[in-house]
Amino acid sequence: MARIGVKVEANEENTQQTDYSNLPNGDYQLEVSASTIKEKGEGTGDRSINLNVTIDVLAPEQFKGRKLFSNYNLQHPNAQVQEIGQRQFACLLRAMGMNEAPEDSDDLHFISFFAKVGMGKDSKAKNADGTPQYPARNELKKYFYPDEGAMPEPKVEAVTPANDNKPAAKHAAAPAATAAKKPWGK
Repeated sequence: MARIGVKVEANEENTQQTDYSNLPNGDYQLEVSASTIKEKGEGTGDRSINLNVTIDVLAPEQFKGRKLFSNYNLQHPNAQVQEIGQRQFACLLRAMGMNEAPEDSDDLHFISFFAKVGMGKDSKAKNADGTPQYPARNELKKYFYPDEGAMPEPKVEAVTPANDNKPAAKHAAAPAATAAKKPWGK
């Protein structure tokens, strides 16, 4: 038997559960609520700097408070990875109405911006059972820029039910085809 050693009470306030499922595709009003900089390989040729952000949904109302997570490769030993990361970060800055990156990532917090959220792809790496090591998750697919005019109205796309792999319902038989010649039958 293992001794826990701390007192924890399970009451209504501390047992609220959070929905971690993916958001439906759509246009959202968002804001960065937290950020961290992660550096690796300082003083080496393999130095990398990543900006990790927590993004909160402001609208549409039914998803208010839900969270997304994104990271931006600001410096990376692979030039292509760095270029993509810096371009994505520049898009975030422009969507927030900024012309350049602030000195401190805290200056990105609580500035409303609009973006299209969609699903990314499963990881290419697979588990032993063939399932993706990392399943697809939400990504910011497109940023909307205030300097281009009107911002979109926050809305989600129609949610289509997942394929449950059941056979399609049988419909009434189609009317018999006429005896017209098919163009490929010449």
